[in-house]
Amino acid sequence: MKPFAPLAASALCALLTGCGDTFRYTLAGAPGLAPGDTLRLCSTFEEGRLIAAAVIGSDSTFRIEGRLAQPLVAEMRHGDRRLGPDPVLLEAGDIRLVASGDLRPWRIVGTPLNDALDAMSARQIALMPELLALEQLPASPERDRMADSLGSLYRQIPGQTMEAHHDDLLGALLYARRAAGDPATLRRELDRFPEALRRNPALESVRRYAEQLERSSVGSRYTDLVLPDPAGKPTALSSLVGPGRWVLLDFWSTWCRPCMEELPALRAAYAAYHPRGLEIYAVALRPDAEQWRALASRDDTAWVHVVNSPDEAAADAAERYGIRAIPSNFLISPDGVIVARNLHGEALMQKLAEAMP
Repeated sequence: MKPFAPLAASALCALLTGCGDTFRYTLAGAPGLAPGDTLRLCSTFEEGRLIAAAVIGSDSTFRIEGRLAQPLVAEMRHGDRRLGPDPVLLEAGDIRLVASGDLRPWRIVGTPLNDALDAMSARQIALMPELLALEQLPASPERDRMADSLGSLYRQIPGQTMEAHHDDLLGALLYARRAAGDPATLRRELDRFPEALRRNPALESVRRYAEQLERSSVGSRYTDLVLPDPAGKPTALSSLVGPGRWVLLDFWSTWCRPCMEELPALRAAYAAYHPRGLEIYAVALRPDAEQWRALASRDDTAWVHVVNSPDEAAADAAERYGIRAIPSNFLISPDGVIVARNLHGEALMQKLAEAMP
C-alpha cells in the first residue's frame, strides 16, 4: 500500500475559502529522515495544530507548498520528536533547509525573517566555543568575570534582534519566548507591536499568559485541577483545600535539577507542618515515569503526587497557572485564596510559620 499523500494545502485552501487574502510559501530540504517517513509542520503557538505534512521522498528530501492568511511560527516534527533547534517562520517565499557548517543540523534560510533568525542563531553559536572553554578552566574570579561577560553578550543577542524586528513575526516570536513581568507590564509591551501583529498566535500566547497570571496572582481564588496519581486515580486539588488545611501547589519534574535540589526543603516543611494541616499537591510535568513513581512511594515524600496524563492535562494545568519555569509553587489558604507564590527554601518555612503558628 502506498503512503497516504494529504491534499495539498493550497488546493484545500482553494476549496474551502477561495484563498482570498493569502500568501504562498514553500518549505523544502533534507531533514535527516528516512524515505517514507512523514514530516509534520505544526503551529508552535497553537498547541501544535497541524499546518501541513509531507512524505520524505526516495532522495531523502521533502517539499511542502501552501498558502496562509498570516505569517506563523511553526516547527517540523517526526512522531513525537521536534526536528532542529530553530522554528520555521512561515512567510511568503521559498524557505529552504541547507547545510549549516556549525552545531545545528541545518540552517533555515531563503526569506527575510528566516535569514534574520538564522543570523541571530549563528551569532550565539559563535560564542559557544569560548563559553565551553571557560567552563573547563579552574574556578577563579577572572574566569567568572569572563564567563559573566560572554554570557551577557549571548543573552543580549535575542533582545537586539527583537528590537530590530518589533513590527514583524520574528520580533513577536522573540518577545513571546522571553515575556516576563506582571500582567500590566506584559500588556504595555504588547501595545508596542502593530495591532494586526497582536492578533498573531505568537502574541496571543502572551495575552493569554497575562490573563493566566491574573487568575493565579496573590489574592485570587485557586483554580481546581484533577490529575492522576501514581495509581492512575484522578485526584483533585480541591480534595485538599478546606478548613484547617493549607495547600502548597507545587509544579516540578524529575529532569529539573533545581526542582530536585528543592526536595530537602519540601521534606523539612512537610515534616514540620503536615501535623498542623499542611498538604502538598505536587504536579510533575512530563517526568521520568520510573523515577517519579519511586520518589512518590518514599516515606519522606508522602504528599500527594500527580502527573500529566496522556491527553496533556498537566500542560493545561501549568498553563492555567501561568507556569513558564519550574520549580514554581502557590500557597493556598483554607478558604481557597492564593496567599503567596514561589516560596523556596527558608522563605517557605518563614511563610508557613506565619500562616500556621
